[in-house]
Amino acid sequence: MNRLGRRRFRLSILVVVSLLVLTLVLTANATSEDDEVENEAVPCPSQCLDMNLAKDKRSPGAHIFYLVLLHNERTVQDALPLFRSIRDPRNTVVFHVDKKAKQLLLPENESIMALRREIDSCACGSTVRIDSVHHVEWSKWSMNLPTLWGMRIAVRAYAAIDWDVFINLSGDTLPVYASDAMAETLDNLPYNFVTSRSCETGLLPTNVYKFPSWWHKRSHYTREGTEPDPVIVYTDKKGETRNQTMVTHFGSQWVILQRKFCVWLVDEMSRRDSLPSKFADYLQMSGKLMTDETFIPTLIMHMDPDLAQLPKLYPSYDTDDDDEEDGGDATETQQVVLWKNQTLSDITDVRYERMDEHIPTAFGRFWTQQRYIVPEDSLADEPRAWGPYFLGVYDLANIRKSGALFVRKVSLHVDPNMVQLLPVSRREEIPEIQWPIEVIVTEKPDWHRRFQEIQAVMEEERGKALHDEKHDDEL
Repeated sequence: MNRLGRRRFRLSILVVVSLLVLTLVLTANATSEDDEVENEAVPCPSQCLDMNLAKDKRSPGAHIFYLVLLHNERTVQDALPLFRSIRDPRNTVVFHVDKKAKQLLLPENESIMALRREIDSCACGSTVRIDSVHHVEWSKWSMNLPTLWGMRIAVRAYAAIDWDVFINLSGDTLPVYASDAMAETLDNLPYNFVTSRSCETGLLPTNVYKFPSWWHKRSHYTREGTEPDPVIVYTDKKGETRNQTMVTHFGSQWVILQRKFCVWLVDEMSRRDSLPSKFADYLQMSGKLMTDETFIPTLIMHMDPDLAQLPKLYPSYDTDDDDEEDGGDATETQQVVLWKNQTLSDITDVRYERMDEHIPTAFGRFWTQQRYIVPEDSLADEPRAWGPYFLGVYDLANIRKSGALFVRKVSLHVDPNMVQLLPVSRREEIPEIQWPIEVIVTEKPDWHRRFQEIQAVMEEERGKALHDEKHDDEL
């Protein structure tokens, strides 16, 4: 075979290969279309269709007022499986869409329309509302506003509804337990939770002075030790002037609050000279950041303990073996929540999150486990360096161990398997899937790119063949 024949033979082989690759590309595209996130409604569960459990009757367990915060397209999409997990005749669900993302409420937005269709077709007896009131800026005082608004409408607009517990959630949260189990659990936890162990601050708010002097939280709130604790002058309900030194305590923006506390805070915030109102003014005027982590936690640590209703805890300690599993320090104290009958619950976190793992903690804990990275083509936003990070099936063993009631961040666009596995009816149903010592996965096959590369080679070979043929003709 001469040189020209060899080139034509290679060219014919490339054509055959390119056709095979094209077939694979079309097949891969068809498969990927099947794998896309579905917004279609699912059949209404049988328990929702059976409305013999009338809403005017007191059904067993805690009745929950959920405030769900949405701020972008992804959280709206992730709110659909969340809603399916919390819809129940006992529950009220209010969605607040950040005003800066109000375009999400337009009828042409398929994500919000999918959520509305689900609400209209299968609310399962729950009271549901979608609203957009506040424009939220990250790290600013405005991060408190949706939660305070939610409490206010819970206490006033929905006063006739017999709710017991107020819970705010991000749209990318999932309950660990189904509605019946959650209602029973919260009925036996009559406390105000304003933090969680996963947030480094334990199950009770952490005094700012417990952090090392160089730690960013302490240095910011004390101006590196140059600013004394604020003394708030306020007027009590009897009209008497009082003053209160407010020592900053850190907690979380995500809360589980009893109705009694919500009524108190709403009433107090309606008076411009009350302690909560004056303290809110101080936080805003002083330029403090991340006040959603300090406003309610600090208030609750400076009020009547009977009204504060902070969780009752029992201290216990991790063994070295347990800590090796979750990357903690063997000397770190774990506190377990007590049920209302004062028996141990085995709950060490009310909400499981992974945060601040980019550096050791203020108390010397070093993180060792891997975590999920958002794919480049995902709708999910890459978390900030300090988190919170997205969770997936490899986190299930730690979720089970923690006894958490809620998990965040969970997204259809990172690991949709979580939506298939949660919520459960019993803790034992959570698979004990743990992070391997180290796991590395291959890149997703990109047949379209591979086809383009083969096409480029084929074009180059075709060009060379034509050049050689022309050259041979000239000879």
